[in-house]
Amino acid sequence: MKRVPDLLTLSRGVIAVAVLSLGFLGRAALEAVIVLTMIGWTTDIFDGRLARKLNKPPTWVGEQEFTFDMMMVFSALCYLTMSDFVPLLPALAYIMVAAACIAYFRSKSVTMSFAFPVVALPLVVAYYEAPRAALLYGIWIVAALLLDWSRFKGVVLEFIGNARRLGRR
Repeated sequence: MKRVPDLLTLSRGVIAVAVLSLGFLGRAALEAVIVLTMIGWTTDIFDGRLARKLNKPPTWVGEQEFTFDMMMVFSALCYLTMSDFVPLLPALAYIMVAAACIAYFRSKSVTMSFAFPVVALPLVVAYYEAPRAALLYGIWIVAALLLDWSRFKGVVLEFIGNARRLGRR
């Protein structure tokens, strides 16, 4: 039972690879990508909760949790680009600017700032291209916020605190 939180975290790496692979199927795989994304973010909600409930000390996998989250974010952008929902040159420019800023500032808040629009992008694309999937994703978002409001609030407050510290640098 103590391995389950790590397995949930690792599953996001597997999901990221699956989403990236679906880029080879193109636009027809959008609904599957949305479902996989919801599953991935659901594991993100439950891995930490379960680890705290089990009073589990952090492992290497747990310490890399943010990395697995960013793998999911990046794989979604790759899928959207490979499937021609997002043009290649703007995607590459965004990645290059993000990478330069992240490398320069070395801040989780900076990384989150660049990740947020990419996290929202599959929902925006689905709204226009796969409305049924967008509706399902929207319902999932509302349910996730209701289920885990305190964590969401904590993440936002952590982001604001880190941004303030970064601003003082």
